[in-house]
Amino acid sequence: MRWIFFSLVFGNLLLLVVFWQKQHEPVADVTALEIPGNSRTLLLVSEAGDSLRPVDKSSRQVVRERGDMCYAAGPYADELDARHLLARVAAVGLTGKMNIVEVQTGEPAEYWVHVPPRATREEALRTLKELQKRKFDSYIITQGELAEGVSLGLFRNKESAYGLRKQVEEFGVPVEVLVVNESRREFWVEVVEVTQLSERMRERIQAGDADIRWELTACTVQ
Repeated sequence: MRWIFFSLVFGNLLLLVVFWQKQHEPVADVTALEIPGNSRTLLLVSEAGDSLRPVDKSSRQVVRERGDMCYAAGPYADELDARHLLARVAAVGLTGKMNIVEVQTGEPAEYWVHVPPRATREEALRTLKELQKRKFDSYIITQGELAEGVSLGLFRNKESAYGLRKQVEEFGVPVEVLVVNESRREFWVEVVEVTQLSERMRERIQAGDADIRWELTACTVQ
C-alpha cells in the first residue's frame, strides 16, 4: 500500500509542475480578428493609432462652409450703398468683403498716339529728341507693355489723334493709335458662408435693394 501512496504523491507533484509552467508561458500578441461574414477587421486600441482620434467637427464645418465658392451681391454703382450691405452682413454674424470691379463698356474713351517700344532706352531717347526737334510734345513711356516707347498724347477726338499720327509719319517715325475703352466701377459684396445664405437670409441682407443680384463666384476672402 505504501507504493500506491507514493505514486499518488508523485503524480500530483508532476501535475503541479506542468500547470505552473503553462501559467508562465508568454501569450501570443493578438492584433486582428478576421470576421468571416464581412470584410471588417477588429483592431486592438493600441494599434489603431490616429484612426480612433475624435474628429474635429469645427474644422470640418469650416471646410464645408467656405469651400471654393462664395455668394456675391451687386453690382452697386455707389460705394456707400455697398458698404451699407456689408454692414448688414456683419450684423447677422457673417463674413463679408467688398470688391471693386472695373468693367469695360466697349465705348472708346480716349485715343493714345504713341511710337511703339524701341529696342533700347538709347533708341527711345533718339526718337524723343527727333520728335521734340520737330516741335511735337512727347515723352518716354517707362512702365507697362509700351515701356521704351514714346507718347505723343491722349485725345478724346478720333480725328485729332489720327491727324497727329499722319503728321509724325511724314518724318519717317512709326506711330500707332491705341484705343482706350471707357470703363466703369462696380462694387460687389462677397459673403463666405454659402450654406447659411438661404433665400430668406439673402432678402434680409439685401433690405430692399431691388437693383442688385446674388451670384455664386470663386471666393477671394482669405
